[in-house]
Parts: sequence; structure tokens; C-alpha cells
Amino acid sequence: MAFQNGIIAIGGMIVQFVVNGYGVIFIAGFTATNKLYGLLEIAGTSYGYAMVTYVGQNQGAGRHDRIKSGMRAAMGIAMATSVCIAVCMLVFGKYLLGLFISGTPEVVEQTMQIAYFYLAVMSVCLPILYVLHVTRSALQGMGNTILPMLSGVAEFVMRTLSVIFLPLLVGEVGIFFAEIAAWLGADVVLVISYFSQMKKLQE
Repeated sequence: MAFQNGIIAIGGMIVQFVVNGYGVIFIAGFTATNKLYGLLEIAGTSYGYAMVTYVGQNQGAGRHDRIKSGMRAAMGIAMATSVCIAVCMLVFGKYLLGLFISGTPEVVEQTMQIAYFYLAVMSVCLPILYVLHVTRSALQGMGNTILPMLSGVAEFVMRTLSVIFLPLLVGEVGIFFAEIAAWLGADVVLVISYFSQMKKLQE
């Protein structure tokens, strides 16, 4: 887990390095949205903690059927929650971002446009992040630490490649999709790994 968190952090540093080359206003908008990142993922993190315990207990009891039903329930709750949070952010996001943006009216308007666009992208794609939290925690609850670590590697690769190459194709807005690409990369590894692990448990 330390290695996994370490490479994810390095990926974040690379993104920040690239962002720093786009000017003060872009940096301010990007940073303002990142301050709300914790609000976006807070429920997903909590569901992840719950799934580690739930899956671990049922794994120990040999109740693999309950792991499957629990995952279905967790995914349903996670999807509903992520949609609710996304709607709240799309409706009230500008008010929240305004807490972190200051300057002349012109600067505030330009910064807000950047910040709100990034917030909207992350909000709309929030279900992808919640799949990541629930599935990664389920695998950890099964006692598997390698596959979640590999998902961290996938995050790093996707985030780094996206932040370097997407801006070359679509301009600076490509940076906003680097985080989404990282979530997707991790999800592919995690979802395949989860079904593979469940198949092994049922053999």
C-alpha cells in the first residue's frame, strides 16, 4: 500500500509540474478545484473502509455468496451517492469555488471558468472513482495486496501519459481529463481482478 500510494503521489507531482507551465490563472483554477477533491471522494473513501471489513469477515467465514451480494449493494449505494454529490457540485460548485478564488473581477471570472470546468468534468465522471474505491477495497479485504498495487501503477501510467499527450491533442483542457484517465486505468485492472478472484474463490 505504501508503494501504491507513493506512485500515485508521484503521478500527482508530474501533473502539477505540467500545470505550472500554463500560467498563474490556470494554476489558481486548477488548485481551487483540487481543494474540493476531498468532498468529491469522501463518501467513496468511507465505502472503501466499510468494504475492507465486510469482505474480510465474509472471506474468513467462507461466505463468498455474501461478498457478491455485498458488492452489488455497495456498488448501488456508491453510484447513487456519486450522482447526488455530482449534482450538488454542478449546482453549488461555483459558490464553493468562490471561497478559494480572489482578485480583480476579471481574474476571478477567468479563474472560475477554469475551476468550474474542471469540477464539472470530475463531477460527471465521479461514478468511475467510486467503482475504484469499492473494488480496490474489496480486493484488499480478500487479502490481495498485489492487484490493488498494480491498479496504482495503472493510475500512474494513465495519469502521466494523459497529462503529457492530451494537451498536445486538445489543448490545456486535456489536463483536466488526466485524472479521469487515471481512474479508468485503475478500474480496468480492479474490475477484471475482482471477477478473477471471485471465480477462484468459487472453484
